[in-house]
Amino acid sequence: MKDAILGLEEFDIEFVKLKEGKHEFSYRLEKKFFEVFENEDVLASDITVNAVLEKTAHLMNLTLELKGKVDVSCDRCLVPLSISVDTGHHILYKMLPEIEEKQEHDDWVVLTQQDYKINLGQDCYETTLLSLPMIRNCDGMDIKPCNLQMLAKLNDLSGDGEEQSDPRWDKLKDLFKKK
Repeated sequence: MKDAILGLEEFDIEFVKLKEGKHEFSYRLEKKFFEVFENEDVLASDITVNAVLEKTAHLMNLTLELKGKVDVSCDRCLVPLSISVDTGHHILYKMLPEIEEKQEHDDWVVLTQQDYKINLGQDCYETTLLSLPMIRNCDGMDIKPCNLQMLAKLNDLSGDGEEQSDPRWDKLKDLFKKK
């Protein structure tokens, strides 16, 4: 069980109160959600999370489906870009009678008799961020909202395309040429 982060209590599921079978939960991720994690990259967000928890005697299977959009800054010109999110994540919880040490694995999480709830906040946060592209720019967009002043400034700062050479490195390169 992951401990609830202050401000994410609404993502708590007290599974001990649930009967065996399927249970559905719905959440909304907005900018305030990402501020709890002190994430300044997300400018705005409108994501709907549908969670289905299937509980049996010793297992719980959680399926998260996230759909919506996240606004982030372009890596090149800093203009806000809206990126679609349509992803999912599965977590398997194993409930064991006794265990000395808390264990987490990539595929499943161990819950002990002392555990009575799970918090989906961290899982929703990580799943959202992992669905975003590593390089965020408008290259793949039909209408490019680029900040032309910023792009012009970047071109000015990058020079004429000629590579400036450092004389110290040139001396070192000469040593390799002599051998």
